[in-house]
Amino acid sequence: INIVTSKMLSEWDWKTQERAFGNSHESLESTSPESSFDSMCSSPEMSSRHSPTHCATIKQNKPKMSTKRRMKASEREKMRMRSLAEALHQLRDYLPPDYSKRGQPLTKIQTLKYTIEYINELSDILNQA
Repeated sequence: INIVTSKMLSEWDWKTQERAFGNSHESLESTSPESSFDSMCSSPEMSSRHSPTHCATIKQNKPKMSTKRRMKASEREKMRMRSLAEALHQLRDYLPPDYSKRGQPLTKIQTLKYTIEYINELSDILNQA
C-alpha cells in the first residue's frame, strides 16, 4: 500500500464513516486519480449532478475512428503479425533440432530464449578457439 492510501486508511473512522480529510464527497473526488468523462457520467453520484444531455454531449465530442481508418489499422496489424511470425519461423529453422520438444513447434518466447541460448553457446565456442 502506498503512503497516501495507508494514511487515508489510518485516519478513517469506520464507526462513524467520517474521514479525517473531510466529510464531504467532494474531497473524495478531488483525490481520485481517475477523471475520465465516461467514469464521471456512469457513476451515480456524478450523474445526479450532471444532466444526461451533458454526459451525452461529452461522449459525442469524442472523435470516433472511421471505419476506413480502423480497417487500415487492422490491416497494418495483420501485416505486422505476419512479419513477426515469418521472422520467428526463420529463427526456428536455424535452431538445431535438439531445441524443439518432441516435434512440437516452439512458442514465440521459447524461440527467442532458445535462440539467445544458442547464440551464446556459439559465441562460447568461438571464444574458446
